Amino acid sequence: MHSISPNLIRAYREAKFVVQSNTPITLLVGQCNKDLSALLRDHKKTTAAFITAFNPFSKVQTDQENLEAQNELLKDVKGLGFEAINGYGQDNAEEWPREDSILIIGLTESQAETLADKYSQNAFIWIGSTDAFPALRLRHPIALPTDVELEEWLKKLPSNLASTAKELSHIDQAWLMSSSDTEQQHWLDTDSWDLNRPWPLAKPDGSAMGIGTELDRMFKLIAAGQSQIARC
Repeated sequence: MHSISPNLIRAYREAKFVVQSNTPITLLVGQCNKDLSALLRDHKKTTAAFITAFNPFSKVQTDQENLEAQNELLKDVKGLGFEAINGYGQDNAEEWPREDSILIIGLTESQAETLADKYSQNAFIWIGSTDAFPALRLRHPIALPTDVELEEWLKKLPSNLASTAKELSHIDQAWLMSSSDTEQQHWLDTDSWDLNRPWPLAKPDGSAMGIGTELDRMFKLIAAGQSQIARC
């Protein structure tokens, strides 16, 4: 079964996705975008997806192969009756070649999934409402890290966090590796949690990790409240 490495998922989450409308719009995973929200409202639509046909399974193809695939994707979108706006995806450091992409306005999530699967994409960006919150939608499971990947990751962590990370299950280690340094710090250093601040997303799909579920959060809030009552 095909799976996606944690490091690749992190790269997706940290990339920028540029919609080349009259005024370019840069989408970032997990950050609402007011310009995209305005664009959706102008089109009287509530959903959109940012998809490419370039580099299936993130394996580099020739320019000709990529262009042919992208043209086929455009034909499919036109055949479905949707409007597409050209764009591209790229890492923030701009060290990778751009991947030609399109923002498709008005389709359903299942239609976006079908297109992503047809062109063997690991993921796509989904916008499910006019709030314009770009979410990463993975089309394959996360891969467990290799021993080498795990060792390299643990070496980069502060010693106190590395000891906590070693105790996690392999799947929780994989999800943590796919997240930002800030999120890793948050999930591994539970003593530093600020209960007045919203939690960062631990997984690309937005679900909580086993080491910090919403139930855990509720219990911690209850304990904090009981502590305050005891002092009164």
